Amino acid sequence: MIEDTGKLCGSAAFGADLAIGFSERRVAGSVRRSPIQSGVEVMTRIAVCVALLCVLSMAAVVALAEPEPSPVRVSWELTFEPTPPLRIQVGSQTYWYMLYTVTNETGEDIAFHPEITRVNEIETELTAEQAKAQPKLAPRLTVDPAIVGLQSSVFKAIKDRHAKTHPFLVTPVRAIGKLLQGKDNARTSVMVFRDLDPRVSKFTVYVAGLSGERITKPNPKYDPRRKAGEDNEEFFVLRKTLAMPYTLAGDVKTRAAANPKLGKMTWIMR
Repeated sequence: MIEDTGKLCGSAAFGADLAIGFSERRVAGSVRRSPIQSGVEVMTRIAVCVALLCVLSMAAVVALAEPEPSPVRVSWELTFEPTPPLRIQVGSQTYWYMLYTVTNETGEDIAFHPEITRVNEIETELTAEQAKAQPKLAPRLTVDPAIVGLQSSVFKAIKDRHAKTHPFLVTPVRAIGKLLQGKDNARTSVMVFRDLDPRVSKFTVYVAGLSGERITKPNPKYDPRRKAGEDNEEFFVLRKTLAMPYTLAGDVKTRAAANPKLGKMTWIMR
């Protein structure tokens, strides 16, 4: 891109050079330049190059920017109402979970197939050198898909806890399927995750399957010399996905009792 910019700047400056030259011939009848005219030419070249660099930089930023959902609705979209993340202990195991109610007010029956994932940010108090020597303790991201095949004992414990407020709670498996229209057909279920590492200071829950909006993007790592497959896909399909970011205050000793604080819920393409 830098090389191309140089060529464009050179071409544009050459055009400015010709324009100045013609002006000089008309005014002075000679191509001989005065110091003032040379200064104008230099400034013209600089201005042209700066303008081109700005345009190309803006184009590069646009090209590299993450895709965003359409500002106006272009496909069906379900109404999604989640509760805050909660903890529950079943036996010796601690789980995190969120209840949710999904309602179809789109005007047509929708096949509801949610894909729910939690992405965790693990922090560290180690220096860069210490983290390099102990990579397992270095800052990193971990990914936890929601547990779909939930143990009956875990679901029962959650259902019993919320029996008065959510009497029609169904398992994650039963939540999947055709969602009929109207509030009377709203479906209430639960997303369950394993316990968090005490070093996690932030996590984001992503819920896909709430909208029909999607876009296809070329895979920059696609190798046409290899057979297309899961490890060599020519295109990526990005879906409109709800992102719910949370922070956990405190440190490794106190986060076990901290309540997650919700940031700004947003729609992204993922």
